[in-house]
Amino acid sequence: MADKKFTLEKKLDHIAFIMDGNGRWAKKRLLSRSLGHRAGVKNISPIVRECFNTYGIKVVSLFCFSTENWKRPESEISYLFRLLKTFFEDEIESFIKEGVKIIINGELDDPRIPSEIIEVFNSATERTKNNTEHIFNVLFNYGGRKEFIRVCKSACLDYLERSKNGDTNLDFLNEEYLQNKFDSSLPDVDLLIRTSGEERISNCLLYEIAYAELEFCDEYWPSFSKKDLERCLVEYQSRSRRYGGLKNE
Repeated sequence: MADKKFTLEKKLDHIAFIMDGNGRWAKKRLLSRSLGHRAGVKNISPIVRECFNTYGIKVVSLFCFSTENWKRPESEISYLFRLLKTFFEDEIESFIKEGVKIIINGELDDPRIPSEIIEVFNSATERTKNNTEHIFNVLFNYGGRKEFIRVCKSACLDYLERSKNGDTNLDFLNEEYLQNKFDSSLPDVDLLIRTSGEERISNCLLYEIAYAELEFCDEYWPSFSKKDLERCLVEYQSRSRRYGGLKNE
């Protein structure tokens, strides 16, 4: 693990980022929104790898594109998609060497998503599926409420299948069952960081952040640095996580 001034001592298995503020970062510099997205995508690799390599965090989730982002201009969406496609094409070999497993979480069957984007995603997940060092969970065309609906539909189908055999007991529907339906490979989020000064979770991982610590930063995502990350981790380590109890973690 790389040398560092700050040692993360509190358990942190899963960190999630709402990477907000690309457009405002660009506007402040009299640049186009497209250049803001370009700078934002460029900042993904150093922050994700800092989490993995410097702090040893197992899972990093990144909210890249929400189900609500389709409301934006088509030209902006298309450019962002091209940036993400290039990011995966450029970074995939490094992720493979570093043992990073890539997961794409969202409504990927949406016909509005270009086929070449899906192909890149499928290639990335297939080529890294056996990696075990770290997990990079990309939230793309994702919405927490949509995820709940998908899980509810799946639970209904499971119940119908059980009832065919005369089993109408609902006891199977418990927290362990739901955890597996959302994503059995991922621990709950320990820390959620949102950049740009906005203080809301915007439909991000609603089930998975039930006991997450929340940190809201004024920095726009393209300006969010390794030092800013360290500051968030120092704050996280200072907090007492009681999970409804009275004693510290």
